[in-house]
Amino acid sequence: MATKNPPPREPLIFVLGSTGTGKSELAVELATRFNGEVINSDAMQLYKGLPIITNKITPSERRGVPHHLLDHIGLDDPPWVVDDFKRAATQAIQDIRARGRLPILVGGTHYYTNALLFDEVLVEGEKEEPSSSFPILSEPTDVILAKLRQVDPVMAARWHPNDRRKISRSLEIFLKYGRPASEIYAEQKRRKAAAAAAAVEGGGAGGGDTPSWQNLMFWVHTDPEVLKTRLDGRVDKMLAAGLLDETRQMFEHVRRKESAGQPVDFTRGIWQSIGFKELEPYLRASSSSSSSSVPEPADPADPADAVTLAALQSSGLEAVKISTRQYAKYQTRWIRTKVVPLLRDHPAGAMSRLFVLDTTDPAHWAEQVADPAASITRRFLADEPLPDPASLSPAARSVLEAVVAAAAPESPAALKQTPCQRTCELCRVTCVTEESWEKHLKSRRHNAIARRVKRRALVPVETSGEEAGEGPEMEKTQGERGTRGRRGEGDRSRTPDMDLGSIDFTPPG
Repeated sequence: MATKNPPPREPLIFVLGSTGTGKSELAVELATRFNGEVINSDAMQLYKGLPIITNKITPSERRGVPHHLLDHIGLDDPPWVVDDFKRAATQAIQDIRARGRLPILVGGTHYYTNALLFDEVLVEGEKEEPSSSFPILSEPTDVILAKLRQVDPVMAARWHPNDRRKISRSLEIFLKYGRPASEIYAEQKRRKAAAAAAAVEGGGAGGGDTPSWQNLMFWVHTDPEVLKTRLDGRVDKMLAAGLLDETRQMFEHVRRKESAGQPVDFTRGIWQSIGFKELEPYLRASSSSSSSSVPEPADPADPADAVTLAALQSSGLEAVKISTRQYAKYQTRWIRTKVVPLLRDHPAGAMSRLFVLDTTDPAHWAEQVADPAASITRRFLADEPLPDPASLSPAARSVLEAVVAAAAPESPAALKQTPCQRTCELCRVTCVTEESWEKHLKSRRHNAIARRVKRRALVPVETSGEEAGEGPEMEKTQGERGTRGRRGEGDRSRTPDMDLGSIDFTPPG
């Protein structure tokens, strides 16, 4: 069924998808057909140089299309947060429109995408304050959590006690704004509901004072099993193109910084890129640096060292492949859980502007990807009715039906994400969602501990005759044999003492 949408006064095209699906190729194709320019939204491709490890589109593949925010910041520049990207991308969009051209945003850092798609990205889009601004943020996690429980118990109950980053961020919001983060979030939720109500009163999407949805989104999707093989092959091509040389340059840059007394934060910026951290053990072993703080480098001419280096390189490359596959799954999960729910709830009917393109078979790129995307874009720009997104292909229908069902509030998948905080007294494990709690209750570890504790609750504890004032010791059950002696002396794996009467030993389900 076709959907009539308001004309886009300031059109913006988004190309989403996981790594290795063909996002950049589609963005360039659309740009060549519709007088467009491309804006990069990949956090690693912001950095200058390093085209192999960041998998940048090559100059020849760009086909003369201008690209923005690509090779944009130096390796030593402070890592960008969402607000930095949003500010720079907004300026690039305005400049492109001033030239009468179409802005096309492409990349796999989807929280950057969300910042431009949705006006209210909550306070997570702001820069985090250094801990020097609020000394308590440098304290141990339990101290920060205790303070958060005082000022914002709602947020404190939401996070796992060991999740230092989220706990610190919630407390930082309170310290910065003087209001609990939970209160700020609730206020934004109320404003969002009011906007939706205004859209309904004004006649639906685009009615009244509610602006029409000016964006068109293409989700480039590949069958997961096919994508795994494709990504493994891409890593092999990166190796042939000079991946080791490029990561070695990065490593030498780190060594120079460390020699100058400037330690590198490997948890931020380009140093998080897939490829460098996985190959770092190999790079350190093969380094020719004579720094006394570094172990003697391996000698490739030595047969034993050569074997060691070959093993480190092989394991590093395998780790790169594993990390790449995991990252692709993470990107897809982000679209399902962080993009689709916001599109579904948007008052302007944004889900009707999300189209899934199946890139599983490159041999059918033109008829399954490029041509359908161009046709939809032409209709979008000409204010013509758009097709039903699920009608593009069987893959599109399957993907959209699955993600919409999972995002529905009444669905089991959504209910499992209900926040809670429960601690299993048997296992000393804390869970912060219903999903993780149910998973823990069904785990083999939990049930094994529960069975062991139940046995001990029912079997008399073995004691010496002298201590108990009785005769020969009672024989233990089969599960207790081999641990003679006083309680606690022979059984090193026993569960700590607790109130057994308060524990339900009944297996779940």
